[in-house]
Amino acid sequence: MSSLARAERAGEEQPEAPAALEAPQPAPLRTVLGRGALGTLQAAVVATLLLQASTFALFYPRWLKDQLIDGVAFYADTLVIWLVLLLLWSVLGRLWWSIGILIAIVITVGIANIVKMRLREEPVYPSDLHFASEPEFLTSMVSPLLQAVAVAVSIGTVVWAMRIGRRMDLRYPRPSWRRLPRRQAVAVLGLRLAVAVITGPLLLQTAQFNHPGSYWRGIYEVRGDHWRYWNQKTNYRANGFVGGFLFNMPVDAMREPMGYDQAAMDEIADRYERVAERINAGRTGSLDDVNVVLVLSESFTDPTELDGFELERDPIPRTRARMAETTSGHMLAQMYGGGTANMEFEVLTGQSLGLFRAQMLSPYQMLVPEQTDYPSAVGWLTSRGHEAIAIHPYREGMYKRKQVYGRFGFESFIHAETIGSTDTIEENPYISDDAAFDEVLRRIDDQEKPLLVNLVTMQNHIPVEDNYEDPIEVRGAEGGQAERIGQYARGLEYTDQALDSFLETLEESDEKTIVLFYGDHLPGIYGSSLKNENRGLPLYRTPFFIWSNQPGQNRARTVPITSPAFFLPLVYEVADAPVPPFLALLDRVHREVAVIQQGRLLDDRGESIAEAAMAPEVAQLLEDLRLVQFDFSIGGRFGLDRMWPGSASERPKTPK
Repeated sequence: MSSLARAERAGEEQPEAPAALEAPQPAPLRTVLGRGALGTLQAAVVATLLLQASTFALFYPRWLKDQLIDGVAFYADTLVIWLVLLLLWSVLGRLWWSIGILIAIVITVGIANIVKMRLREEPVYPSDLHFASEPEFLTSMVSPLLQAVAVAVSIGTVVWAMRIGRRMDLRYPRPSWRRLPRRQAVAVLGLRLAVAVITGPLLLQTAQFNHPGSYWRGIYEVRGDHWRYWNQKTNYRANGFVGGFLFNMPVDAMREPMGYDQAAMDEIADRYERVAERINAGRTGSLDDVNVVLVLSESFTDPTELDGFELERDPIPRTRARMAETTSGHMLAQMYGGGTANMEFEVLTGQSLGLFRAQMLSPYQMLVPEQTDYPSAVGWLTSRGHEAIAIHPYREGMYKRKQVYGRFGFESFIHAETIGSTDTIEENPYISDDAAFDEVLRRIDDQEKPLLVNLVTMQNHIPVEDNYEDPIEVRGAEGGQAERIGQYARGLEYTDQALDSFLETLEESDEKTIVLFYGDHLPGIYGSSLKNENRGLPLYRTPFFIWSNQPGQNRARTVPITSPAFFLPLVYEVADAPVPPFLALLDRVHREVAVIQQGRLLDDRGESIAEAAMAPEVAQLLEDLRLVQFDFSIGGRFGLDRMWPGSASERPKTPK
């Protein structure tokens, strides 16, 4: 281009440079707060739906009717979660961070709930927070893959929320704290404090959900009382996850029965002292010089009694033979897939969970540790010369056992860190039943005094996958379920052999010994199809027997189905030993009401009994038992010294 042309071009009017894109201006403070309030409410709805999904409620047609029409559970759940989110927002000052943290927590709780529903047919409870101190136990219940997925999803949710928050800040920038006019900055700070001050106490009040006058409970019951305490899975589905969770917040173990006072307990003591005298008149035996061994065998059941599959061979032939020649039968567990400590509690105390409030989900965690001592067979037998030893080849902190055993009066507690042998079988991570029985035999040999030994085994605890190289073959069950059943049945076979060897050794011993052996519950290994095929009692029924090495005490007798709270009178009956008035009361109740569970009473055929239709004398028995249980547990213990003398005598608070 010539110089002339360049000069002409230079003289032309040049186009203006494009203006820079203007950054969006921060929205007015009122707009930001309005969007935040709406966003938190939407997030609360999503969180509520996620929790409902974890109970599988969304897949049941009745969900809409129960929670949105007949009741207000969904709205109330959303309100509680919204308040939690508002509190987080007021503390953190970051909307999307708060949403991310909340959703991550909800996802974690939801996964835990799904796992627990699958294994134990029950949802997550407030008392389950205790297990946070036992992370190894929790992780052993969940596959490593699911653990990794849960952690990844939770972390991913928080990261996702933070990134969304950054993008939203670019598109809808919020006013900078430093650039706000002083008056507005003070107003925002005041608003955050006000939200925290309002939401914090409101949420703290949820802990008082079961106390009289609770406005939170009033909200859930605004359209009537819909609690289904006899089935917590259904309770959570009908009343929302949050509603069900709050319903199970701590509460007094029992309501005070009408007419409870010193005079009423004196009258009951008079009555059952006379009953005990009649029972004891014909008895010539004694347990004063006899070792009493109570064996709770973890997940010990008879899988051949279930429909839907067949095993290649009977895994418990020796146990079945022992049952055929002793006092034996079936116990009815309180729940499927779990509840070990609850069954142990019933056996040791003679108290039934079915007489407590529905919220008393775990006396070991919620009741016994709050007492200085607690009436039990431990105190009763130690006051009569026995030395009490608890053996549980696992962590001592599970279900607060160390504290509980101290309250009961055990002098010694043998656990995984102190047991003589920690042998396991093949790839099973739990200490074997053979090793546990050897510990009992060692203690009997080492002690001159008669012993009360309470053994809670661990060998057959879930998970059972890949424990043994030679599982029992299973026909009829589907896929991985067959593998689980086969592995579990092989574990039962090992228990069957170890138990028989244990009893044979006791047979040859000069030590007088009586043994109560029982399974605590079915393992949570059966899929929905098998559970549907075995609805009702089969999913809760476990074998038990009472055996003695004394001549003439073993006789073939099948006991109707029973609650474990009635085992102690049966032990005394086999030993032909005199009973205290409390055990006489249990014996009389058991003759009329075979099983006491939350929400139902069963006769010896497993049929429901309506309390309102009971004969007056049977109703009186049940009312007497209710009064005695209240008196012993949280009442004044007016009748304890006469009904069960020595059962709560002072003992070391921490067993060795």
